[in-house]
Amino acid sequence: MSRLMCVLVSVLALSCADSGGPVLVDAQWNLTCPADTGVDCGALAPQTCLGTVGQRAIVGEHRQPACTGDPIVAICEAVQRADGTRIVTLEANIANTFAFELRGATIDAEGVVEQTACNVAIIEDQVSYDIGACGQAAPSMEQPCELSDVSVEGNEFSFGLECRSLISSTTAAGFDVGAVGGGPTTIRFANCVGF
Repeated sequence: MSRLMCVLVSVLALSCADSGGPVLVDAQWNLTCPADTGVDCGALAPQTCLGTVGQRAIVGEHRQPACTGDPIVAICEAVQRADGTRIVTLEANIANTFAFELRGATIDAEGVVEQTACNVAIIEDQVSYDIGACGQAAPSMEQPCELSDVSVEGNEFSFGLECRSLISSTTAAGFDVGAVGGGPTTIRFANCVGF
């Protein structure tokens, strides 16, 4: 009986090690009013525990309580296609009040992002800013979000993100998204599935 228990414990330990544990996220971004367009500025939530003014940070692991008391929802998945490219889905969400999402990004083996179906969305105080096509070209009205410095190492995925006039489909207002002080911010996920 004790041998059977040792075997079971060993198998369980191995499966936990193989799974890599819960998804880890380090998503920090800064929201500012659109600079170079006629798009109205979105409404920033009042002072939050996620950051001051337009600064937001969701850092932790899936299901870990955030500073709001709600659990972090962290998703990082890739589906590999026959041609070797991966279709990536990422989400860092707190109670559908604040979130960062990347959906449909097709990334080849060299880290090049195809624009087809790539979309970025930010949720700010329960309002989704989701008219955000993405690719590796500089931000424009047709493709507001630029993904740069894409890196896949083992089960870790990171990239730079900069958006100009990321617009809400419900309010038609928008934000620029990037790092504090300008330029791209770096988003990182680990323990991703399918990498």
